[in-house]
Amino acid sequence: AAVCKPDSQKRVIAIYSKFCSFKFGALWRECKIKTLIHECTHFTDTFDSLDRVYADTEAGLKTYAENHPDEAIRNADNITGYIATFDREVT
Repeated sequence: AAVCKPDSQKRVIAIYSKFCSFKFGALWRECKIKTLIHECTHFTDTFDSLDRVYADTEAGLKTYAENHPDEAIRNADNITGYIATFDREVT
């Protein structure tokens, strides 16, 4: 979606055109909902998250969190996974 942090003051997120071809709510893979959650975690008044590591699977994020807990707690994909993995699909 964005290469730089979103604009927290104006609530602006830069979205790459590939976003338009993502599934809407297939939470087990890359999808629009997870992309928006990921980008919103970067807002300074939400989580002020960083992009330390990207992972396509929850297993990869779990391994990262087990080995780097102090970094994972602020990693955007880890936060997104925590928020968006309770269901497999949102319709």
